[in-house]
Amino acid sequence: MRPAWWLEPVNALLAPFEGRSGDGGSFDAALRAASSRSGLPRLPDEPFLSDLKVLHDAWQTSPDLTPVGRFALRSEIRRRLETRLRMLHLLDARPEVAAETVDRPVFITGLPRTGTTFGHGLLARHVRGRAPMLWELLSPVPDTGRPGERTVGRRERLASARTQIRGMNALGPGFATIHPMHPMEPEECVFLLPHGLNNHVRAPVPGYRAWLERRDATPDYVYLKQQLQALQWGRPARRWVLKSPLHLPNLDVLLSVFPDAVVVLTDRDPARAMPSWASLTEAGMRLHCRGVDPRRIGREWLDIWARAAERARAVRRGSAPERFLDLPYDELTSDPLGAAERVWRSLGEEFDADSRARTLAYTRRDRRRNPGGHRYGLDRYGLTAGEMRAAFGPDPTGSAAARAAASEG
Repeated sequence: MRPAWWLEPVNALLAPFEGRSGDGGSFDAALRAASSRSGLPRLPDEPFLSDLKVLHDAWQTSPDLTPVGRFALRSEIRRRLETRLRMLHLLDARPEVAAETVDRPVFITGLPRTGTTFGHGLLARHVRGRAPMLWELLSPVPDTGRPGERTVGRRERLASARTQIRGMNALGPGFATIHPMHPMEPEECVFLLPHGLNNHVRAPVPGYRAWLERRDATPDYVYLKQQLQALQWGRPARRWVLKSPLHLPNLDVLLSVFPDAVVVLTDRDPARAMPSWASLTEAGMRLHCRGVDPRRIGREWLDIWARAAERARAVRRGSAPERFLDLPYDELTSDPLGAAERVWRSLGEEFDADSRARTLAYTRRDRRRNPGGHRYGLDRYGLTAGEMRAAFGPDPTGSAAARAAASEG
């Protein structure tokens, strides 16, 4: 996917002005903007702020960023800071939010481009399921009622999400072919996580990646739980259906913070999944960076995902079998309705007529602008099928090993 034709000349026009914004690009400026936009005073918040500054500094010092890319990532930091500030004030003003029960959430994960998005949308159609919509993920915290707070209603949150999606599609007209996004559709809960390797997709930040891989992710998942509590506060209780491949390297932390969660693992031939992910990563980087190297993307992300799969298999081997369910790509695509029914019955829920009708309607939709228009191949990213087999083995998510252990038991 190539960016819009006009992006390069716009970056060329803006390039002479880079570095002339005073402290407008500083972390302190982002903090002031978050307080101003929310109307809420800053609160002590270490180590969250120190950790987020690591990401901010990594992004802002990346030599690959274009002026447009730098502006977009500064805006993302401000959004995260505003969300955090609103969350802290909500917990202080409404302590009952922290008592909300996040009951038996379902997390869909697996290697990327293995059907996690389709599986998420499919399982979210169950009447007992509740998946966060994109507009909620971008602005998840309800108003606190504090004096001076700038309240943001549902209409404004939706409008903001629509504007962001329109902007992204204008920058990358073919992006919706690879990963369609809509404000009123379920989306990845990584939008609620302050840290993750998704931050390494927009711009290469190897120092941040090294820091992240040494770091305990528990605070991120505690914060994820708090935001889910805020989203469900005052609403009828339903089971969260959440999704992201980027949970794969942190399943131990996820299962610790959500002790009654069930992990649904998708599975697909890595020789098909990896170039598709590399293509998505390349498309995202080209919106923010200059000099994107497809082979660098292929080599680095092969290493990242091979490590993540190895960690996930280890967590699965050490966990109770009922904590995991498998959702193979072939079953998901050949019989989606049957796959959804099997998963929900395994989760202990009935698959009633309403759930069946809603799920069936979802299978008949395709929101891509150009179905079949996503082209990718291993060669472009310097990868081979043999390397895929060596990196991931015959059973990337441990599903075959789990079935064998169950049969022996």
